[in-house]
Amino acid sequence: MTARVIAGVKGEQPMAFVMRDALAAAILAGCLSGAGWAWQDEASDEEVPAGEAESQTADTVTLEDPAASLVEPESLREAPGYTLAEGDIVPVICPFGDAIDYEPGEISCGLLAVRENRETETSRIIQLLYVRIHARGPEDDENGDDEGDDDFEPRPDPIAYLTGGPGVGVTSYVERFVEHAATETRDLYILQQRGITQSGDFCPLFSLEEPALNVGRTVAEQEEFALARQARCFDRAVAEGVDLSAYNTVENARDVRTLREALGFETWNVWGISYGSHLGQMLTQIDPDGIRALVIDAIVPNDLENLMRIHRWAGRVLDNIVTTCAADTACARAYPDLEARTFAAMADLQENPVVVTVSDTETFPGGEVAVGGAAIAFAPFSMMYEQSSHAGMAAVLDALVRAAERRDETVFTAIAVGANGDPTGGDFSPGMNAAISCNDGYTWHNAQVIAEDMDEVPGLAGLIGSVAGAGASQALCEQYGMGLRDRADYMPVSFDGPALVVNGAWDPITPPDLARQIMPGFSNGQYVEVPFAGHGPTRSDECAADIMVAFFDDPSAELDMSCVETANSQPEFIIPMSSDFAARAIVAMEEDPPALIRLLAWGGLSGLVLGLALIVFPVAFVLRRIDGAASANTGGARAASIIAAALGVGGMAVLGYAAYVTSEISPIVLIAGFAGPARIGAWAVLLGGLAGLAALFLVAGARLSSGRMAFGTLGGIIITAIAAVSLAVFAAVAGLTPF
Repeated sequence: MTARVIAGVKGEQPMAFVMRDALAAAILAGCLSGAGWAWQDEASDEEVPAGEAESQTADTVTLEDPAASLVEPESLREAPGYTLAEGDIVPVICPFGDAIDYEPGEISCGLLAVRENRETETSRIIQLLYVRIHARGPEDDENGDDEGDDDFEPRPDPIAYLTGGPGVGVTSYVERFVEHAATETRDLYILQQRGITQSGDFCPLFSLEEPALNVGRTVAEQEEFALARQARCFDRAVAEGVDLSAYNTVENARDVRTLREALGFETWNVWGISYGSHLGQMLTQIDPDGIRALVIDAIVPNDLENLMRIHRWAGRVLDNIVTTCAADTACARAYPDLEARTFAAMADLQENPVVVTVSDTETFPGGEVAVGGAAIAFAPFSMMYEQSSHAGMAAVLDALVRAAERRDETVFTAIAVGANGDPTGGDFSPGMNAAISCNDGYTWHNAQVIAEDMDEVPGLAGLIGSVAGAGASQALCEQYGMGLRDRADYMPVSFDGPALVVNGAWDPITPPDLARQIMPGFSNGQYVEVPFAGHGPTRSDECAADIMVAFFDDPSAELDMSCVETANSQPEFIIPMSSDFAARAIVAMEEDPPALIRLLAWGGLSGLVLGLALIVFPVAFVLRRIDGAASANTGGARAASIIAAALGVGGMAVLGYAAYVTSEISPIVLIAGFAGPARIGAWAVLLGGLAGLAALFLVAGARLSSGRMAFGTLGGIIITAIAAVSLAVFAAVAGLTPF
């Protein structure tokens, strides 16, 4: 296919991707479910060299107003004089704003014109955003010597990355991949799939309309409200002329083929994770000759068989956590009977949810949110996606169980406030997700297996969905003409090209069983299972990424997989210092910011005084030595106050470092407390308070015995001692104590 290029246009501002509630809809969205800008069809006849289409311009398009060459995409939709045909490319300014820091020439973007429904002759043309991350060149070696070449040229075989969700926009991927091993020597192209944000999101207000639909108190209500949102979305899309049946993985694969042909590549490497692995398998049927080498990770089988066993996979996550904890002496001692307590707490919350009050009545009319048992099950579930978060899973699970046992409204209010996130949906398009779930059969498969799936893990039954709700979801799909597509396109694939299939052993939503299930169809395929890795190790695990790049370098070579067995080990669960400070701070930030400011000002001012004392006391000592003046007899009060200041400042510094270490594991771990040396810091602050009391006692004794003491000396000791005591009291009030 040849391509034309239309004059560049300025892009929209991006939105950040948001994590959503860990209920059934969010779990389905993690591995499942547009339309765009409409244009008239026109033939294309200009030849474009491989990979250069997005950087050229052509005179094959008319503009009644030349000034319209730089307009917003929303305005471009109405611009007079434009005609587009399938495969046409419009260069655009990348719509990232300040979200991604890059220099011109490092990242470039364009719009690809495609037919919305290639199975209908009269289908309209829509435009899809794509991003090109330009190869950055070889890195410096370990000695700091530049291994690069001033005349560096990227390898001629770029990578096409197939995004996940479905429904996730490109911004989060670009952020992650600009420094990834895959973009060191190759350009990487990311096509934002149809129906996602700038690629024609047909329900941009999905989560904003009818806020009353945010407050379902039971699973049945939540399912009912979710279906109501989908129906509103589908109604809007149909009214705007969107062909909902065209939002499926077959058309997504055809879009990828069109992009390859439009850019002029005969073949390219293909890499897909999660839903992208499903799209990659579909691409082996739609464009097998265009695939030089294929890497798919976090496998979604093309036939979707066994994928929708959400209860089974959630039960597997809990089993991994409690089994690993039980085998660790410290963890087992810190969190006894974790499995039994977890299922008991989930059952109790499901029967009697904790209803918390929130101030955001715009998002939650009525100001109340009900938190049920799913919160306990799916907080650690979401943490298992990223291997860096694994160390905190047991602590978070125990903290949630303890909160349920105490019916701790503070913790659950913090969860409700935090889960709200960005109500706009951020870089995620739920409407596209819902359409693909319908058309591809995710919804149908869920309706077929949910009863059996719930029976398999009865402790989770009813937490994340119901048989009735699953059936109603499928009925809604069929009501809008999105029944099950022809399954001939969704059979297990057979592909004889070079393929690398990768899966994390601890992947929560697409576990290794699904990867092994598809391997017989890859006659020239290799399988890598990364121990203890989460969802998509080629994206986040250095070993898996290096194996992938080596495979792309030479798909026929025997791969060195020695790092797989040594790179990852069983996580060592942390036992943080228990504290509700983070939960209380989150709630106060939302409900009573002045109270939080006062609390932090109290601790900050006390710490500031102690910090100044650590400067003033040594300076005063030096000045006395210079002047030859004798030091006043303080009866040891001066030394005690210096010790108090050092302990207070040092303790708070250690607590701050512990908070940083904890948040690096995962911010949600902060609801369990503070990891690392937090206990040392907390003890130091308390001991500093005791030293402050000692200083006050000693200075009073010295004053009584000698009768005289310089005002500056007396004042310095008293102020420092009071600040140390104040800081210790602050720590106790704030919940920053070691016991």
